[in-house]
Amino acid sequence: MEALVRFLLADVPVWTLALALIIALAQTRRQWQLGRWAEASLLWIAFWVLGVAGIYGFIAHIAFGPFIAEQIGWPNSPFQNEVAYANLMMGILGFSSFVLRQRAYLMASMTAYCSWFFADGIGHVVSLFMDHNSAPSNAGSPLYTDLLTPVLVVVLIALSRSTRHRFR
Repeated sequence: MEALVRFLLADVPVWTLALALIIALAQTRRQWQLGRWAEASLLWIAFWVLGVAGIYGFIAHIAFGPFIAEQIGWPNSPFQNEVAYANLMMGILGFSSFVLRQRAYLMASMTAYCSWFFADGIGHVVSLFMDHNSAPSNAGSPLYTDLLTPVLVVVLIALSRSTRHRFR
């Protein structure tokens, strides 16, 4: 049980992404088409990865800033609040994208997410190689999810371009 709780708290980007993809698959299973699944996946990624994980990141950085900084391998600073507010913005974008279901709004939200998190992933790589920072939240799952989830989102956007079932 302790391992499950640790996973749920430490690997939020992993399980929220997995959950979003699984829900989209379940939602489209009866009329499965790649484009429909991609479109549903984007909406559920907006809800779970941007929305839920964004609000979680906000709370974590505001309430547990020193601990989060230690997990990343960085010194604590007032910048934790700035990161918290950026996470809050991402959470709001994710939830509002899911509720509004307007493709242009979702694409803008996904662009914000992809640019921020991919850049964070590059920062993790630089910190890993230049500073030899192998802290769990620098060289662990955030390194991979920050780089690979934006790439997956771009692929899903491309796959869903001709599908408009969910956005009507």
